[in-house]
Amino acid sequence: MPKRAPNGSGCIVQRKDGSWMVRVTTGRDTGTGKPTYAYSYHKTQKETREHLRQITADVDKGTYQEPSKMTVSAWLSIWTAEYLGGVKPNTRYDYERAIENYIKPALGAVKLQKLNPHNRPVLKP
Repeated sequence: MPKRAPNGSGCIVQRKDGSWMVRVTTGRDTGTGKPTYAYSYHKTQKETREHLRQITADVDKGTYQEPSKMTVSAWLSIWTAEYLGGVKPNTRYDYERAIENYIKPALGAVKLQKLNPHNRPVLKP
């Protein structure tokens, strides 16, 4: 019987279009028991190898996080529905207006996975 590759082991494959693909086993689905994978695509083999090293290190450390497809807009909709239940009506109204008028137009389409403190614009005095 063949042995399974351990979690975090990955493979690099060159695709027909000339790009490179990384596939890394990140764990097992708790419901089905099937392995889960992380995929990424790159232009060069060097980029691919670097990304493979990064993902395998994250899996080994236990810090790997599955990319989320949720946007800031979707999260804010959940947040207003779930977390604003205990605030006063005027406060809720103010929060909802600020979210709809300022945050969603500027950041609504950004995926949560891509959001980090280094993305913020630098404001000059």
